Amino acid sequence: MSCKIHAETIERLMERNWPKELKKTKQRINIYQSLAKAHKPMTASEIYMDVNENISGKPYAFSTIYRVLQTFIEYGMVSKSIAITDENSMYELCLKNHRHYAVCLSCHERFPLKTCLLGDLSQMLPLDLQDFEITSHQIELYGYCHNCQNKKLSEN
Repeated sequence: MSCKIHAETIERLMERNWPKELKKTKQRINIYQSLAKAHKPMTASEIYMDVNENISGKPYAFSTIYRVLQTFIEYGMVSKSIAITDENSMYELCLKNHRHYAVCLSCHERFPLKTCLLGDLSQMLPLDLQDFEITSHQIELYGYCHNCQNKKLSEN
């Protein structure tokens, strides 16, 4: 499973994943594009800063960012998660190939894993939960990245 959008343009990605019944407003398009080019989960604050840096005219209100993100979640376009290393929610596009991350406990950088570590999730359920409908899952590995390990070593 890949963590990059490959050669597919953001416009083609948006065309392929945008629900027909959801109107394409300027705000929605700009927020979608911000998430698509990030290639990693973003906080609402990061989206707010990125979108407002890349538009001309009046900046979007923070409430607009949240409303659009909530709409994207309701339409299954964006997933929302909260890392244990941070209390901020993270948002990322729901692509064909979902992503999992290794998260540095020091700098909070998120590094995409090469593949999903789980196979058929229904095989992992106990017998009394065989009728449980799995809609998604999330895996995060926690530790220290190479840079933070080197900083610790140089401090000692």
